[in-house]
Amino acid sequence: MREVFFIKGEVSKKDLIREIEKAIKSDELGAFIGAGLSIPAGFCSWKELLREPAEEIGLDVEKENDLVNLAQYYSNSKKRTSIDDLIKGQFSQLVKPTENHKLLSQLPISTFWTTNYDKLIEKALETNMKKPYVKTKDEQLRGTNYNFDAIVYKLHGDVESPEDAVLTRSDYEEFGYNKRKLFREVLEGDLLTKTFLFLGFSFEDPNFNYVIGRLRVLLDEKNTRKHYCIMKRVQDTDEDYEYKKVRQELQIEDINRYGIFTYLVDDYNEITDILSILVDRYRRKTIFVSGSAYCYPGYSHETGKNFIHKLSFELSKNGYRIVNGYGKGVGEFILNGVADYCLNHNSKISDFLTLMPFPQNSSLGIDLDKLYKENREQMIDNCGIAIFIFGNKETENIASGVIDEFELCKKHGLVCLPIEHTGGSAKEIFNKITREITDKNTISAIEQANKQCDGDIDMSVKNIVQAVKILNKEEL
Repeated sequence: MREVFFIKGEVSKKDLIREIEKAIKSDELGAFIGAGLSIPAGFCSWKELLREPAEEIGLDVEKENDLVNLAQYYSNSKKRTSIDDLIKGQFSQLVKPTENHKLLSQLPISTFWTTNYDKLIEKALETNMKKPYVKTKDEQLRGTNYNFDAIVYKLHGDVESPEDAVLTRSDYEEFGYNKRKLFREVLEGDLLTKTFLFLGFSFEDPNFNYVIGRLRVLLDEKNTRKHYCIMKRVQDTDEDYEYKKVRQELQIEDINRYGIFTYLVDDYNEITDILSILVDRYRRKTIFVSGSAYCYPGYSHETGKNFIHKLSFELSKNGYRIVNGYGKGVGEFILNGVADYCLNHNSKISDFLTLMPFPQNSSLGIDLDKLYKENREQMIDNCGIAIFIFGNKETENIASGVIDEFELCKKHGLVCLPIEHTGGSAKEIFNKITREITDKNTISAIEQANKQCDGDIDMSVKNIVQAVKILNKEEL
């Protein structure tokens, strides 16, 4: 039964995940990151940043409601360079990205906006083998750079150029006029064309509020894009609980005027849980198919080839992406199956298949063992499910490489679907995994994939695809 809400603009966890997944599928998800996401890494909030400066000029940050004015007073008293030193001193620390930053970097997000001066999201992207294109001022918007995986727009500047950072009232007054005018226009465009997930953002930033207010005036409610944010629920143990609760409810209703819907969590760890679910469900759309075959136990040579062809065809047909190392007797028929689907449905093969072959001979002294290990790591890096078929060699019934890939998949948390009737390594993996697994959904999927089919390859393929759908929690 659908949850009942008493605050206009509040959404359930189920609805939040469903809508974010829709945006991922259509390649329209963007992320807007505020200071709250960086605090667990060791950086301070805006209020804490200004605590000592307030004392220096005889004020108490606890009594100041307008931090923009407080920053301006400090700048007036100590000169602008004091603000620059403040930003450099706090945000130049060498700290590691949080788990939330890492999870965001694993999602297919090509556009990040942030009001933070730190470099945590850039570091997280780089660690995940993605190249960020960082933009902090209008001049950088005019340049062209096609060699990147994600754009990071830093709305308030960056620690490396504190003199251009936005913090004081003067900075806010110049924003969109003398400085970052194009930035504001790009943000308006992104808010119209993407679905944003707001994390660690207070919605009290004057620049952002101006932009969404302008869009609300220009567009009627029907044409306003939906966005989503996650906030921590006011706790009954908080000081002034009743007052803060009413204020939070009013804020949720207010930002909903701009098409922003809110999911409330009781603990910040829930944000990590939600991002983990999103990453896991996204990765399960990409399937690693492991296997090699000198022969096809239980099948004729022709039927074995057709089985692999039909399996890859049906996985593509159902919207899944395949990753494969082009193992002997398997890789070429996976390619044939995907190509068959794509050529008949006006689709690009590269959208459905990634092949990463293993070189058979060394050159210039390259260490093949090391290369094989790295190749396998990269193959499974963005996969969520692994299917194991056959796995035999001319001189051995068990292909050790397939076993190595199984162990690596377990280490990286992939759900493994060994197809027992194909024999070889797949059968050995089946015997091992069925003694170990306890997750009911995984057990159900393995049983589905291995239903008796008496050599009927069409039925076997159908069972495997249904098993993949079980793991993706799709309706059959």
